[in-house]
Amino acid sequence: MTDLDGDVHVSPRYLAGSISTGDLGLQPALDAGWQLTFDDLGNAYIQAPDQRVRIGFMPEGDDDALWKIAAYQHQFARPQWAAAFSSDAPTELITAFTTALVDSYQKDGDSFLWGGLGRADDPHPVLAPLADADWAVTDDWWRREMTAPDGLAGAWYRRGALDPDAELISNDTRWGLWGGPPRVGWYAVFSTHTPATLISAVANAVVDPEPALRWSGGLSLMTRAHARITPVRPPAPTPRDIARTHARSAPALRTVSVPRWSTTSTPSASLPGPARAAARR
Repeated sequence: MTDLDGDVHVSPRYLAGSISTGDLGLQPALDAGWQLTFDDLGNAYIQAPDQRVRIGFMPEGDDDALWKIAAYQHQFARPQWAAAFSSDAPTELITAFTTALVDSYQKDGDSFLWGGLGRADDPHPVLAPLADADWAVTDDWWRREMTAPDGLAGAWYRRGALDPDAELISNDTRWGLWGGPPRVGWYAVFSTHTPATLISAVANAVVDPEPALRWSGGLSLMTRAHARITPVRPPAPTPRDIARTHARSAPALRTVSVPRWSTTSTPSASLPGPARAAARR
């Protein structure tokens, strides 16, 4: 794929990797007017007006979790639930999660806090988008696993008792998703009380058949080695376009470009380096 130059379409989405900026994942919260701050390393933090939802985009964090998200019953409570996405998780998955989270927060009540599944619940309704996409299912008394047809993505749901404190600061969680081959892929993890609607939104984004838009220069080794990559072609001119071109000078047709950098209020940060220790939240 070394001859590619410019914007490309990548499929399946779970192999597209990250676009390396936090703009799209933070945008639903920014559109809702949530407060954005930065630390002196360039990490971005955004919180709901009542400080009960916090989203972190942390390219300079101390582990390989690029995104950390948590919800609280009140400002000084321990997290009700926590989620994390590693550095090469496709940006569309984070955007799906934050969009559903902001929508839930803006509803009356505390729906963004509740609706998670416990150790005895049936995970099928949450993971139904994966089943509908013909992901294979392995099920036993303590764990359900699902695997994409190409073997390059999967999901899990753990039954039984889990340490609630460990769930909030590690990858020993109730729910998980992953993509790519071992050691170069990505993961997303969700603690027990994460609302099922938020996890289902991510599952839908994982199997969305629409190709992901990326810049060829930002593709990861995982994406180049395993995904289907096709150049973005400009739309063919219509007869009316041709007539207008002859009638007057007009700018060339162009497609919408995937972000390479940001001039907005959100940070433009490169992906972290090689994977570090598993996420601690």
